[in-house]
Amino acid sequence: MCHEHLTAPVRGGAGIVEEQVEVPGADRAIPAYFVRPEDGTAPNVLVIHDVWGANDFYHDVARRLAGEGFATLLPDFFAREGPPATQTREAIMERRVRLDQTKSVADVAGAIGWLRDQPTTTEKVGTVGFCMGGTWVFLAAAREPVPNASVAFYGFPAREPTPLAPFHPIDEADQMRSPLLGLWGDQDHGVGMDNVERYRAALERAGAPYDFVIYPGAGHGFLTFDPAATSYDAAQDAWAKTVAFLRTNV
Repeated sequence: MCHEHLTAPVRGGAGIVEEQVEVPGADRAIPAYFVRPEDGTAPNVLVIHDVWGANDFYHDVARRLAGEGFATLLPDFFAREGPPATQTREAIMERRVRLDQTKSVADVAGAIGWLRDQPTTTEKVGTVGFCMGGTWVFLAAAREPVPNASVAFYGFPAREPTPLAPFHPIDEADQMRSPLLGLWGDQDHGVGMDNVERYRAALERAGAPYDFVIYPGAGHGFLTFDPAATSYDAAQDAWAKTVAFLRTNV
């Protein structure tokens, strides 16, 4: 289930500045990790984590993006719910169902605004999200403030709405204004390739700017930097496409 553990972390860290910050949320400040190139003014990337939270894997992703020249913000979107009772799937999902999606969407908007206000960054912001975070990338791309680029790894374009998660990305395709890169493995049965194709059709009807890449043989949570992993080739291609897409748009 997505990215519980960190493997093959990036080494070093020279040339980047790391700090803990707070960004405005729906009803409270949200703690966040902010990492940026040491010199110059950098474009921004907002990383949106999966159900496991802002863990070591996502800190590593943020440092990698900073190494590519982006000022990168990783908020803890579970700040209200706190840590799970245990590091088990059951506890993680119990925390997930308590998350208020309406507040989370407002938290994303606050983080985008915070990045655009930083003196060490440009006003352009890209979003990169994974699983749950990929779904939020879809939602953010259809709302103000509109990101300059949106990258979703294995997001869910179609899930049954609930009282705490009322938004349905496929229903918002006609509001999409941010250039979108969607990345999936064709063995991602949780997301469902039928749902991806329905989303593609909805974006086509809306004339929205998008590109979808589907990797044969890859499943959910396929991004890895471990050369021994079976999905390594797909992951490296997806990462290269992500960095190139961000450089083009932000």
